[in-house]
Amino acid sequence: MTHNAGALPEVLKVGANEMELVVFKMYCLLQDGKPETRSYGVNVAKVREIIPMPVLTTVPDLPEYAEALAEVRGEVIPIIDLGKWMKLVVPEQADSKDIRQKVIVLEMLSTTVGIVVHEVERIRRIKWSQIKPPPPFLQSKHGGRITGVTKIEENDDLLLILDLESVIQSIGALVPKVGVNLDDLKGLHKKKLSGNVLIVDDSMVARRILKDTLENIGLTIMEAADGKQGLKVLNEFLDKIGDQPITNFLSLVITDVEMPEMDGLTFTKAVKSDPRFQGLPVIVNTSLSGDENKNKSKIVGADGYLIKFDVAQLISEVSRFFR
Repeated sequence: MTHNAGALPEVLKVGANEMELVVFKMYCLLQDGKPETRSYGVNVAKVREIIPMPVLTTVPDLPEYAEALAEVRGEVIPIIDLGKWMKLVVPEQADSKDIRQKVIVLEMLSTTVGIVVHEVERIRRIKWSQIKPPPPFLQSKHGGRITGVTKIEENDDLLLILDLESVIQSIGALVPKVGVNLDDLKGLHKKKLSGNVLIVDDSMVARRILKDTLENIGLTIMEAADGKQGLKVLNEFLDKIGDQPITNFLSLVITDVEMPEMDGLTFTKAVKSDPRFQGLPVIVNTSLSGDENKNKSKIVGADGYLIKFDVAQLISEVSRFFR
């Protein structure tokens, strides 16, 4: 079923692809002892609530940044000290009563986890196109733990977007099945698959999990870090193959939703509205659950929808396009 541009909600139209960020601050000391304030953003869609610092229960034999649990609305959840997780040298005043630390409770990847931040600022609306991939020096400075950078307004501090998949993975809550039993591939007569798949995702953790899983069942993987880069890869394919159908060389695209420069829904809409990519299936693979997100994926023409990281479901869904 096709949809014209007028049928799209405003937030999905090309050029209007927006999100809302909870902006928070972290305080740290540089190597020369000078204080620095860093601003970070988390997608509102992943935030269940923001609460004052709860009573913490320390759990032994866990990393220092994840050694606490707390009861939040009757549920016991892990609490991650974000400053320690990011290996920040935190000034003493950050632990004083002058700084009212908060806990942002996240729900994603079938996991609920709280992250301790120094100060919650406000919610800001921003276009995905305003978020840029982090330059290598900045990514290195933050240990590969950010996926994008932006300035919402010209005089704002640089705002960093965290790789939340790596936060969840660090506490052992993101443990996909490493090996895949080929007997699980129904209807494929126990034969490995064969073909090329393009993975579009800004998270290095997510790309690695997908790549390892799909290579294990015989597929060849190409990668792109955002929708803009994904379109570049597809157009480079077209330049090389001439008038031949792209599906002769590329069997499937799997895309995340939240990505800098061009989000996955805008990317999917661009692929599906381009006759040069006719017949190329696109699966949306996201940490955002709920019927609303699934419906948005259908509206832009996605051929499949997955919640990260259910390996059995991933293999079942991918195998549909190789029969």
